[in-house]
Amino acid sequence: MTRVFRILTGVCVLVAAACLFRFYPGAKDRQDPLSVLLITLDTTRADRLSPYGLMGAPMPHLERLAREGVVFDQAISVAPLTLPAHVSLFTGLLPPAHGVRDNADVALADSHVTLAEVLRARGFRTAAFVGSVVLDADRGLAQGFDQYHGVPRGAGPVSAHLQRRGDEVVSDAIRWLEGAGATPYLLWTHLYDPHAPYDAPEPFRSAHSDPYVAEIMFADEQIGRLLDALDRLHLTDRTIVIVAGDHGEGLGEHGEPAHGLLVYDSVLRVPLIVRAPTFSPRRTADTASLVDLLPTVLDLLKVQSPRTDGLSLVATMQGEPRRDIEAYAESLYPLRFGAGAVHALRDGRFKLIDGAQPELYDLERDPFEERNIFAKRRALGEAMRARVRAIAGPTNRRPDNRSSGDVPQELRDRLAALGYVGHQATGPTKPPEKLIRHPRRRR
Repeated sequence: MTRVFRILTGVCVLVAAACLFRFYPGAKDRQDPLSVLLITLDTTRADRLSPYGLMGAPMPHLERLAREGVVFDQAISVAPLTLPAHVSLFTGLLPPAHGVRDNADVALADSHVTLAEVLRARGFRTAAFVGSVVLDADRGLAQGFDQYHGVPRGAGPVSAHLQRRGDEVVSDAIRWLEGAGATPYLLWTHLYDPHAPYDAPEPFRSAHSDPYVAEIMFADEQIGRLLDALDRLHLTDRTIVIVAGDHGEGLGEHGEPAHGLLVYDSVLRVPLIVRAPTFSPRRTADTASLVDLLPTVLDLLKVQSPRTDGLSLVATMQGEPRRDIEAYAESLYPLRFGAGAVHALRDGRFKLIDGAQPELYDLERDPFEERNIFAKRRALGEAMRARVRAIAGPTNRRPDNRSSGDVPQELRDRLAALGYVGHQATGPTKPPEKLIRHPRRRR
């Protein structure tokens, strides 16, 4: 009896140890290669999602990911514009380093290495399905993708070929996923729907009084279709799923109805949820940046990362606090209107905005950035301003002056129709007062 008891005890210990190893946060016990599903939400501010506290707007699929993954409460974009933000996500570089600083700016240079290129070199199948001409294939992000499906060109007015609705994008992505087989893959799906004009299809249009939130609810439904496809194809247990916003939306805060001109958290704080096999669910208030995603994905896949401006978030996903983390952001878009560029730097609880006048905010006490304490904390503010200017470099030339010859005229026409070129700005044709008190900042 004693011998049987010892055997049973040993078996129980082994089973318990195996279960602990399987579910311990960050346990590296997998034998089969992991794949990556990256979903980017255009123009989506974090505080308009139910997992980030919005009431009365069910988003069951984002809520599922939040229950099963790691939620980053303070994820920050590098720019309030689609192309620079996505380029930073895929290269791990800040805009001054990769050089794409405006939606109608130069394309990403071939010399820069993207996440797709790194993974394709490791044998991954790679495919992208995007919903806006802003991310057209010739903007540089097609580097490394076996297939890159953007907005098709066609006959008729330019305005008819600017974007694809999320259900069309996701249907194409699911068809590709169904043929992916056992080979590890990187699948990027970009949902442009939350971008203006806010015109969600039914039943989402009638489901919420705020048409912007209704668009996000529609995007959530498309995320659910992708998650259902993973479940149906038995890919869930070997797929890292990442949902990230590229930038937010002003919605009238600080005088900005849309995005692109200012760098307050209304346009910079974005959703970021990472669900990875063997990682336990958690929330973290530590600062994360879009440039952290490339090193994070490669760390999860045990692939060496190229040099980047970002840092892996894997330790944070395991519960370790991040310390001394800066988050930089910029917009050169105001230069198109004769105003100055704006830059921002987060350092712990403080955020510096270097624009027409310096602004410093204590985000713990003033999360809505309403009380400028630069005059009270001048030493800290000046130190942060020196740091942000060192990162930004010279930014006094208009983006269209330095890049118009590099953007095909057809694409310029399509971007102009979206409001990103010329005087059809997304938002006011006159910049907010905060940008024009001193039209040119003297360095």
